[in-house]
Amino acid sequence: MRNREGRRRLAAEIVEFLLVSLAVAAFTYLFLYYTSGSLAETYLGETGAELTPAWKQVLDTWLGSICLVASGAVFLVLFLFMVGQRLAYLLKIIRGVDMLSENRMDGEVPVEGNDELTELAERINRLAASERQLAAQEQRLSEEREAWVRALSHDIRTPLTSVIAATQLLEDGPLPDEGRIRAYIQLVDAKTEQIRELTNRLLEQGKQNLEPVEHIRLFMEQLAAEWEEVLEETFSCRIDLTGLPDFSGMADVSSFRRIFDNLASNGKKYADPEYPVELWIAGEKSEEIRTVTLCQRNRIPGVGGDGQKKTGAESQAVPPISAAPESLGIGLESIRRIAADYSGTVEIRRDESEFEVKITLKIPGCL
Repeated sequence: MRNREGRRRLAAEIVEFLLVSLAVAAFTYLFLYYTSGSLAETYLGETGAELTPAWKQVLDTWLGSICLVASGAVFLVLFLFMVGQRLAYLLKIIRGVDMLSENRMDGEVPVEGNDELTELAERINRLAASERQLAAQEQRLSEEREAWVRALSHDIRTPLTSVIAATQLLEDGPLPDEGRIRAYIQLVDAKTEQIRELTNRLLEQGKQNLEPVEHIRLFMEQLAAEWEEVLEETFSCRIDLTGLPDFSGMADVSSFRRIFDNLASNGKKYADPEYPVELWIAGEKSEEIRTVTLCQRNRIPGVGGDGQKKTGAESQAVPPISAAPESLGIGLESIRRIAADYSGTVEIRRDESEFEVKITLKIPGCL
């Protein structure tokens, strides 16, 4: 960017053009006048003609007039040429502004010279750059907002599916005993409360609701039990919490439940029912750091225990992960967003036979 302090004013530049044009025109006049006078005297001397004083005055007047007209033309052409360059640049700026307007500020106005027009072009370019940056930021926020709504809607559907399944069992299946009925009612009540919390979260634009949890280990045991309830009818489950110490911390209960719901939902949809779904929860507690690590591992459908692909009816027992990539992607993206709220990470490992999700969360201490 050019230095503003050293920038000339356009008016001073035009005066400079005027003075230069006048100087060139004056030089042209004097050069033509004396040259033409010298040529006239030489011609008269060679022809032997003598002019009376009156005719000499007439000749000088004609020569002066012709030279004056010629120098005036030189002045006009030169001045208009130099000023025309700046006017042409002004037209370039106007065309550049029109181009920016048509292309949604995508482009730049050419920067030439060192005056107010140059400064105008630079300011227009800065404004266009700011508009492009603002448009890109708005686009990014819009995409993030859309992805967040899509992920939360996916998380609302997970407990809703449990409610529908429980009510259908009560309606269509044989009437269970009183204890089982109470368990179904408690499940429906817990899931509807979860749906209410997620709906409120949707209306509140995802505001995190941290609350103190005195026993993180007990809290994880409860969530792991709910995770097992979702999977136990189809899968054998293995839960390991031996590596998780007990400590207190601040947690958003709804967010943690969403993590376990997504893990259970993905396991239910994409795990091979012939093999167990494993969940282990570990943690670390110190004065500086409190972390919880969740890891779910399951076999991929269509692959046997020896790592060989199944054939025939065996491979059709459960659809492969690729059968619903969008749903799986939304669930994992939801987990990533929650982990980001806790300055955590999500690692995904997939080989020919296994799929593993590992989530590490940093738990803030109680206030």
